[in-house]
Amino acid sequence: MKRGQNHPVKKRPCLVLEVQDTGPARRITLAYGTTVPGGRNRGYEVRITQAEALRASNLREPTRFIGSRQLCVSAAHPGFAVSRRLKTARIGRLTGAEFERLQAVRARIHAEADIAADRRAERRREVAEERARRGSPPVRPFVVETVRRRRPAIAG
Repeated sequence: MKRGQNHPVKKRPCLVLEVQDTGPARRITLAYGTTVPGGRNRGYEVRITQAEALRASNLREPTRFIGSRQLCVSAAHPGFAVSRRLKTARIGRLTGAEFERLQAVRARIHAEADIAADRRAERRREVAEERARRGSPPVRPFVVETVRRRRPAIAG
């Protein structure tokens, strides 16, 4: 893969946040990884800085994974860099405090998604109640269709 003409795409470490089996395809939600120090996304960061954690995760230098910078890809995505030695794109694992931090970040992401869904549902209820009070038709009327299966033709 090339970015521009002479610049190869930089391989970046990513942290797996979720794995979802949706039908025949497996989807993986990844958190962006960077070695650049920073602090804007502290509520969503998983930092790997201790020597033991770096060894377990198989990282060469301190890295922070930013849970607010997510990417959802297919498990068969060609962008995964497969290690020749390990024969997999998975290069390491989180342990101890770093694993606990990952769980806290995941919980926060899920909680905020649930809160947003509740707000959207509440807003829909309020709009529907207001329209009903005014006697307006529903915003999106729906039609129930009955599916009638045809019998296969008998060749004869």
